Amino acid sequence: MNLLKTVWSQGFKYKGKSSRREFLEYYLLHYLIIIVLSLFKKILLNIQYSTMEISILSEVIAVIYQLLAIFYVFYLWGSIIAQIPFTVRCLRSAGAKWYWTFLNIINPFGCLIIYFIPLRISRK
Repeated sequence: MNLLKTVWSQGFKYKGKSSRREFLEYYLLHYLIIIVLSLFKKILLNIQYSTMEISILSEVIAVIYQLLAIFYVFYLWGSIIAQIPFTVRCLRSAGAKWYWTFLNIINPFGCLIIYFIPLRISRK
């Protein structure tokens, strides 16, 4: 979790370098968070539909679901903003060009391509 906090606090810092290990750990944690939040949203939605006859409980679950959905969207947008400089720093430490950063658009496979192709090529 310290790595997640570090990446988000340096969201506009393009100078410096980041290691491959930090890169891999961050993206593994990031996708784990996305999977857990998505599963939790699906579970809440199923519970809401199964409790439609109990209107008060269904409304409470709907509010919780909407709050989680809002948090999910803010997390995704914030992570996009934080990932761009983080990826540039990681590519810089490997000696790769900055334009490899645009592969982050292809989630989740873009970060794997960034991790394996340009960072491996630059190690030669």
